[in-house]
Amino acid sequence: MTKMPTMDSKEQFFKIISTYYSNITGDKIPKAFLTGMCVQITDYYYDQYTRSYMHNPKSKKRYSTFDLKDIDHPYTFEIAIKYFKKTDPNQYLHYAALALDMTESDIKDFEKSREDFYNMF
Repeated sequence: MTKMPTMDSKEQFFKIISTYYSNITGDKIPKAFLTGMCVQITDYYYDQYTRSYMHNPKSKKRYSTFDLKDIDHPYTFEIAIKYFKKTDPNQYLHYAALALDMTESDIKDFEKSREDFYNMF
């Protein structure tokens, strides 16, 4: 009988996500800001993975450990941008650009495209 994989803890998800973003930003973003953003992203993905892990028995292995390829998703960008906009409205473009490895212009374009997307509904 094959043993079903257990799902990683939320702390393990956080460690993977925070290490990823720390490697991108170095010390260019205040640690408290980076940690806050990573908590938001971790909460989202842990919830998504938990739901998928529970409802897709054949995919338990896939959803037992966070896969960094999932982080390159528009909703991840949206979480980060909203977090920085709320945390430091004057510098959010700067911090979001650093964390997402984009330019400030890219962030503005992303925001505009998301606004256009949501306005379609």
